[in-house]
Amino acid sequence: MLPVIGEIEPWAMPAVTELRRLPSHVPLVGFDRRSLDGTWQLELFERPDRVPAAALTGDRRRAVAAPVPGNWTMQDLGGFCDVPHYTNVPMPFPGPPPRLPDRNPTGVYRRSFTVPAAWTRRRTVLHVGGAESVHAVYVNGGFAGYGTDSRLPSEYDVSDLIEAGENDVAVVVVRYSAQSYVEDQDHWWMAGLHRSVWVESRPTVHIADLPIVSDYDPADGSGSVEATVRVEFGDAPLEGWTARVALTDAAGKRVGRDQELAVPHVFEAPYVFEGHRVTARWQLRRAEPWTAETPHRYTVTAELVDPSGRVVQTEEQHVGLRRVEVRDRRLLVNGQPIWIFGVNRHDHHPDRGKAVTVDDMRADLELMRAHNITAVRTSHYPNDSAFYDLCDELGMYVVDEANIESHAYNTSLCHDPTYRATWLERGTRMVERDRNHPSIIVWSLGNESGYGPHHDALAGWVRFVDPSRPVFYEGGTLHHGWVDGAAPANDLVCPMYPEVEAIRRYGDAAAGQRPLVMSEYSHAMGNSNGGLADYWDVITTTPGLQGGFIWEWKDHGLRQRLADGTTRLAYGGQFGDEPNDGNFVADGLVSADLEPHPAMREVAWVHRPVTVERARGGLKVTNRRSFTGLRDLRATWELIVDGEVAERGTLRMPQLAPRAGTVVALPCAVPNEGHDVVLHVRWVTRRDNWFAPAGHLVAWDECVLRRPRRWPRPPGRVMPSTVVDPSDLLVDQPRLNLWRAATDNDGFKLRPNLVRRRAWAGRALRGWLAAGLDRRPPDELVDHDVSVSADEHGTTYRHVVTAEIDDLPRVGVVLTLPGRFDRMRWFGRGPHENYPDRNRAAMLGVWEAPLDESPYLVPQEFGLRTDCRWFELLAGDEVLRIDAISGPLHVSATHHLPADLFDAPTATELRRRDEVVVCIDAAHRGVGTASCGPDLPVRYRLGAGRYDVAYRLSARAGVTPRPR
Repeated sequence: MLPVIGEIEPWAMPAVTELRRLPSHVPLVGFDRRSLDGTWQLELFERPDRVPAAALTGDRRRAVAAPVPGNWTMQDLGGFCDVPHYTNVPMPFPGPPPRLPDRNPTGVYRRSFTVPAAWTRRRTVLHVGGAESVHAVYVNGGFAGYGTDSRLPSEYDVSDLIEAGENDVAVVVVRYSAQSYVEDQDHWWMAGLHRSVWVESRPTVHIADLPIVSDYDPADGSGSVEATVRVEFGDAPLEGWTARVALTDAAGKRVGRDQELAVPHVFEAPYVFEGHRVTARWQLRRAEPWTAETPHRYTVTAELVDPSGRVVQTEEQHVGLRRVEVRDRRLLVNGQPIWIFGVNRHDHHPDRGKAVTVDDMRADLELMRAHNITAVRTSHYPNDSAFYDLCDELGMYVVDEANIESHAYNTSLCHDPTYRATWLERGTRMVERDRNHPSIIVWSLGNESGYGPHHDALAGWVRFVDPSRPVFYEGGTLHHGWVDGAAPANDLVCPMYPEVEAIRRYGDAAAGQRPLVMSEYSHAMGNSNGGLADYWDVITTTPGLQGGFIWEWKDHGLRQRLADGTTRLAYGGQFGDEPNDGNFVADGLVSADLEPHPAMREVAWVHRPVTVERARGGLKVTNRRSFTGLRDLRATWELIVDGEVAERGTLRMPQLAPRAGTVVALPCAVPNEGHDVVLHVRWVTRRDNWFAPAGHLVAWDECVLRRPRRWPRPPGRVMPSTVVDPSDLLVDQPRLNLWRAATDNDGFKLRPNLVRRRAWAGRALRGWLAAGLDRRPPDELVDHDVSVSADEHGTTYRHVVTAEIDDLPRVGVVLTLPGRFDRMRWFGRGPHENYPDRNRAAMLGVWEAPLDESPYLVPQEFGLRTDCRWFELLAGDEVLRIDAISGPLHVSATHHLPADLFDAPTATELRRRDEVVVCIDAAHRGVGTASCGPDLPVRYRLGAGRYDVAYRLSARAGVTPRPR
């Protein structure tokens, strides 16, 4: 039994949030600190009440080496079995709260550290950056404290427990606790010390906190800074101590006068005594404001000076001057509305789980900004302080979210008095730690935890302590409506996964006083994010709408070594974890290894900082930035005639103010020849940036100058070559194809009968399987007539398909070619994969690329190119060409039949054929976001009726490819 706390078992008591833990504060670095990161010794037990006291101080022969930061669920435990566990809504063990599972793995982390003798005369504090789920700390066998909230640091005064020289520290981590019921978030359940641990020596009298309040007045450009130095004295004499505080700009130049203030110590009127704290204030007539576009920062330096004049501690805090308001149905930063080009982000690494490094965080932010993402919601918990430091420095807007989600008990725990302290502790400690960060513009009270008095209590505390930021909580919107529901806990309307028309109606009605920012939308699971541009068409044209946070940034695949020595990126259930929610954890815009999925191009396009569209008199150019012009960008244009570049140049632009637009003349004449005539305008960076080198593409648009009134006949012989019979190149002749390997939005193929909280999730796949689309010959499912004719130009196929089945996956044909065809060239939308409801970022042109490989964790439909006029498969000098006869075609070329993709549960089990599989579609269903979002709009579905699939195949040899 663990000493001191063993009898009460606090991990099973929701009302016990801490024992002997020190108050939260802003990060301070002016102490003598020793990092304890590195290799610890870890001994595991089946449950916390089986941990003997000897495990805290005895020999470590039964222990295994374990990295800190790290998750023991991600390492070889020497025979002890404990694995990652993924659930979305259900708890990983039976309830109800606060019941815990019989098997509750508990780890005892141990290591030694050495301190000098001087430390024994000062205050020594042990810092645990993050432990999942709860932890108890022992030093030299003595109990130091107990802490909860796996995503915030806990600190303990161990002054009475340390000795000069070598000391032994043990941190007991319990995997599941009563607190787990409010950490029921859509990610892996892990275990261990996943953030840094250190020990530090503080002077007996020291700066204990340094909160800063800043402001910027956009009306006159002035600013203000108030820095409060809170001093802790311990048992030392109180008289004669001062705090010397200075403010400097980014160049290190002093701003205003340094201030030396006496720390209060007299208690003549204790009822008005506000504590041992002083506040330094500066008024700046001309301030450099902080925004995500212009992340200017100042530095507050505070020195604590003892009665003899000696500086005993120095602290620095970076501060940004900015004002955040909600006014007139707009979220304003420095008086200007901003677009929330946002994404939800979890901490995740495929090999280290929740133990992410500063380099990992920076890599995330670099890739985000390279795709025009400028805002992050820290779903669903506070991040390490280093993440906010980066956002302050680099320029990102942040919604900082408290570590509260009781999803499995969504509407009960927020009313349960035994969890009241949990709510308040988690939210208040987050604010106390993070309030100096200018990047944080909104506080979030948590996620999917119903709505009750705990939320209003927390919101009231936050508003009193920090009135400079709005408060945000989706549960209030969900349970009490969009107009004015749950106003005490919500300054914004922040729904999850609304339909496009729903946000349009809210904006047009002008019913509420609050702006709408979607907390989650456009669920990025697999081949997804269909309709993203439809959202932004409405957001940018409807008052009261300002954007949202896409779900989510990264797939949560975990690298798993298989019996044959190979590895795969695994999802829920593949570690034997039950219950689980399967591949619902793979719902990111990028892979676990940070490889962008094709939809990232659509994200970058809808978030682009400047837009160009056809307008009367030329081109309308709009600067979507809120604070800066476009001088850092260079614009070029290309005139594209039937896919080929006819002319190109630099677009001459006047200076364009933030949020302003202008019309410029067309840079070229519109030619008389050609059927498809479009103008492409691209914007690239002039200089190297923190997120990309000079020349990085940040915005692009296609302006239609002319479209054919009638579909043009395909040309005859289009290039010098030796004509061959196309059928001589085919492995399999064209045959009717109605089936696609279901995307995650079509349905969960791993569990096709699973119905999630939205009844339509999986509806499409269930209907297709019921109709037999996956196994029956398509000619048995629809009426199909085909005519074939040949001439010197090739072989023409005309398929007439009449379907009574509503909402088909596709209507087209499939053929196969030998594997030597390894490249493709096409005149259509590109260059990246695109689908009928996700092709606004794909521009019309002639493109060339190698054949696609599956980019998704779970194999599914991929690789389509829409609106193709022609499509060629290339093998050295050989070319098979597909010409559209009566309308644009959607074409893909891969090494997988739809059945191969549908049958494979993971990429490692996907069969890669030698031959090339070419799908030619006259119609293809949109991809949507129905796995966790609205059902696919009717306009992107394939209804019952007649479809014409018309194309010509021709083959040539002796062609020299002309890459775009």
